[in-house]
Amino acid sequence: MNFTHQQESFLKDYLKKIINGEAAIFAGAGLSVGAGFVDWRQLLKNIAEEIELEVDKEYDLISLAQFHVNEKGGRGRINQTIIEEFKENAEISPNHEILARLPIRIFWTTNYDSLIEDALEQASKRVDTKHMVSQLPDTTFKRDAVVYKMHGDAKFPAQAIITKDDYEQYHIKNEAFVTALSSDLISKTFLFIGFSFTDPNLDYILSRVRLFLNENTRPHYCLIKRVDRNDKNIKSDADFEYAKRRQQLMISDLKRFQIEAVMLEAYTDITSLLEELEKRYKRNTVFISGSAAKYTPHSDKSALDFVHGLSKKLIESKYSVVNGFGLGIGDAVINGALEAVYNAPKKYSDSQLIMRPFPQKKTGKKDIPELWREYRVRMISFAGIAIFIFGNKEDKKTGNFIPLADGVREEFDIALSQGVIPIPVGLTGSMAAELWNDVDNRFDEIYEGLGDIKESFLALNDPKTTLGECIQIIVSIINLMNRK
Repeated sequence: MNFTHQQESFLKDYLKKIINGEAAIFAGAGLSVGAGFVDWRQLLKNIAEEIELEVDKEYDLISLAQFHVNEKGGRGRINQTIIEEFKENAEISPNHEILARLPIRIFWTTNYDSLIEDALEQASKRVDTKHMVSQLPDTTFKRDAVVYKMHGDAKFPAQAIITKDDYEQYHIKNEAFVTALSSDLISKTFLFIGFSFTDPNLDYILSRVRLFLNENTRPHYCLIKRVDRNDKNIKSDADFEYAKRRQQLMISDLKRFQIEAVMLEAYTDITSLLEELEKRYKRNTVFISGSAAKYTPHSDKSALDFVHGLSKKLIESKYSVVNGFGLGIGDAVINGALEAVYNAPKKYSDSQLIMRPFPQKKTGKKDIPELWREYRVRMISFAGIAIFIFGNKEDKKTGNFIPLADGVREEFDIALSQGVIPIPVGLTGSMAAELWNDVDNRFDEIYEGLGDIKESFLALNDPKTTLGECIQIIVSIINLMNRK
């Protein structure tokens, strides 16, 4: 997908917020509709019919729900409708999956379903869910993400915020939610997804934050599909012109709250944007693959200095490093990374180093080869770029030297399958040299749109290039990849 200037600007800025831990998500009904759940209009269709109204003619759905409560003398039927509509688990959408994999810790939603929590748990994250004020003071131990369900949970329909009475009393009964959201709006940059901005609660909170901070409100983003003549609700050219004008006015109104509307041509563009966001985020993490029983044709010192210096330089360039503590490689990766951190602890963090030592003995039901495969898939999933160096080993049973490490080849194949960009350093020999030849033969396919790195790539297998020079070449290639 070719991104517009506005979309590109959003991707660059919001990526920075994610990396700095300043990003948050606000999910509206549109995010869940894409996963198979109903929106408000569909939810209240039968409710409207029971009081002889047509939901498609109603714009104030909050009043519609209240009318039903007034006519029926209670909200029992509405509660049952919520239970029935959300009792089936809809399939987690790709958008939920991407958001869950990103290191975003704060999620707010007006949805009743559990798709956000389910996606986070699927991503092996510990979730702290808050759908009642009484839950706010308690914190789940070692939580990875917090999901604030400010309008309640489908499992507790009697507490769901849906009628006019609910909204009118919200700021009294749920003042703690209002305060918490106000605080997050001040300290985080939100991305609003699947939101129509017709919710009176959100409008009140945004106004409160705006008045409190005047024009110093933190900027936020929302994804909005541009009105199209072929939209199902548009019957005539006059309807189209009216819808365009109304959308323009809404976008202008959002600017009062420092919310920039990022325009989309189709709802599928949301997935494309989120995929690109994840891809760019992952390119800030580099997987170093390699093993070395021997460093031939290089001396032990020059080889270890190279690995140490490469790891150090990556940390100093603000990248994170992932390594499986490969034979002859792992110690140098650790030492290089930690030297960078200890030399400038205010600039770099030891969290930039992710080590996953491979288990050496079977202790459970899974065989070692199966465990190693799972470890490799997991490690490489953290990264967007993989460097391949050396790649030889010793047979543990015979002690014989094996010039090509099949594990490094397997990591290369996994990297390609996950869309991770490989950088094999042919000069280090062994499997890395073979992988360099493979990539050279498929350069345009593997490095699509990255033709600018061709000269640097060739230098990684040029006998005239020293291992020390390779460090700067590799980092310059990675920098260029992250600017594309």
